[in-house]
Amino acid sequence: VEYHIMSGPILSLQGLHTWAVVGDILNPTKPASSVASSIESQGKILYRVSPTLDVKDASPKKRLYKKFADIPHPPEGLTIDAVNLCCNYRIGIVVLEEMKKRGIKYCFFQPGADHEDAVSKAEELGIAYQCGCMIVESLVVPNEEERVVLEEKKKGFVEESGCACAFM
Repeated sequence: VEYHIMSGPILSLQGLHTWAVVGDILNPTKPASSVASSIESQGKILYRVSPTLDVKDASPKKRLYKKFADIPHPPEGLTIDAVNLCCNYRIGIVVLEEMKKRGIKYCFFQPGADHEDAVSKAEELGIAYQCGCMIVESLVVPNEEERVVLEEKKKGFVEESGCACAFM
């Protein structure tokens, strides 16, 4: 896992309450769906962005959008703390530019979304980012004993879920 912190603390889910996940959210076999479920299971507020979504299926009530730019800005919408990209890097670059306009400082690149052009764009825009599967990888490992425990949990998760991110 790569951590690239431009400013502020190491990326951690703790202080990040409102998220957007960009990818094939509605397909339960895709990583974006698993990432969204994982974020929601931690009590976080989630906006879903699915570039493959038919526009007629978009639903502000369900926080489901076709484009990241369609998510309402405050006061109509909530301030987004972090974005998880599970999409083609070209879409990711567009999202990163919108993140900068909105003042969103944290981005997680899932495997496959972490193309060097997208990562370079995050660096250029001063957005702190992490590359790696946020479901499988730990974000902060305080000590060696906990690292070993997390590695065992990771191994069990990968075997149980077949998470594709773990094999990339």
